[in-house]
Amino acid sequence: MTQMTEMELFHIEEQLRSEAVAIAKNATCAQQSTDPKLQQMYSTIADRHRSHYETILRNVQNFVGGAYHAR
Repeated sequence: MTQMTEMELFHIEEQLRSEAVAIAKNATCAQQSTDPKLQQMYSTIADRHRSHYETILRNVQNFVGGAYHAR
């Protein structure tokens, strides 16, 4: 089986961290907003980033045989 290099894992971890930050920021904005349209928009964006995070993590776990866990 092909293995990922340390640099590839580093970049994937960076992307996971970026997605996690985007989830947190948009979820916070949704909670703090008083405008229902903005609340919905921020929630939708947070959900999209959550989906990205889960997809990246699932693909990495499949690639390395489930042994990978996000830090």
